[in-house]
Amino acid sequence: MKQQLKKWLPHSWKLQMKLLQRYFDEQSNNYIYPKEYRTENIGEYSVQLKQIIKSGAFHQNKIHNLKVVGDKINHLVLHPGEVFSFWKMVGKPSEKNNFKEGRNLINNTVSSDFGGGICQFSSILYHLALQSGLNILERYPHSMDIYKEEERFTPLGSDCTVVYGYKDLQVQNPFSFPVQFKCKINDDELHLSLISPEEVTLNKIEFRYLEIEKGVWVETVSNSQTLFKNFYIRL
Repeated sequence: MKQQLKKWLPHSWKLQMKLLQRYFDEQSNNYIYPKEYRTENIGEYSVQLKQIIKSGAFHQNKIHNLKVVGDKINHLVLHPGEVFSFWKMVGKPSEKNNFKEGRNLINNTVSSDFGGGICQFSSILYHLALQSGLNILERYPHSMDIYKEEERFTPLGSDCTVVYGYKDLQVQNPFSFPVQFKCKINDDELHLSLISPEEVTLNKIEFRYLEIEKGVWVETVSNSQTLFKNFYIRL
């Protein structure tokens, strides 16, 4: 019991410090976060993405966790200038908040924890934001590429890891009109749409790869302009 407490206390202290730092950063940024939900569509235009949910360890728990996230994001309206924060909308991925144990990839290690698998939701949301032209304020790639090509549910480079208190996904609505998230999750597919009252011009997104000995560099290109370069370890 004492050993468990010793392990828990430093982690809890670091998390509280990270959350406190975020709080002060938000005060200086003056971001406005969304609060409005509308069940009816706010417009006739739609940008849509869907991904296969691959079978594997903790599969049913992953479906459950994705649905918990989906319930918190479905119908959310993002007004001009407002900032979507994944963790502000989802909350701490704990048993108390109805999350189940699932697979996690943290610090180059595959493990399990409550909320495991929800990175697929943050990844599809990030990919949709890239395509639709939302401003990417904060996003982190995974550190390691653990998939073979036939196992991927999204192109390498379109992923987005989220770690509560440490790594968030934040995107901002740059348009003069509101946009709205709609999602649907079943046992083998995740659907996400961006609804708008005016048409959104889609960006052409490419992921260019440079293989080296210990991994791969991925260059994210939008309309011939480099947005990001990320390195993924391969063991």
